[in-house]
Amino acid sequence: MNTYLLSIVLLFAAALCQTLIGGFALKWSLQQQLPGNRRRMWIAFSIGALLLALHHSNTLSLAAKTGLYDFSQAVLALLGGLATAFAVYLLSCQKP
Repeated sequence: MNTYLLSIVLLFAAALCQTLIGGFALKWSLQQQLPGNRRRMWIAFSIGALLLALHHSNTLSLAAKTGLYDFSQAVLALLGGLATAFAVYLLSCQKP
């Protein structure tokens, strides 16, 4: 597997990871028993994660259409997505 194909796979995984984070954060923001400041925090996480998913998707589209890619940025995007997913998971396990 060459670096171009690996970069495409990593960008796809990063976009998928950010999309799932955004969806779960939106789900948790809609819970009725959350206080207002906690609900706004989850909404902010959701909006930020979905915007990052859009960014990764645009980068993936650019790489697929033109062949321009940056392998180190793809790796960092995936690592950032995984770290954010872990942080959101830990926050979701806390009691309100």
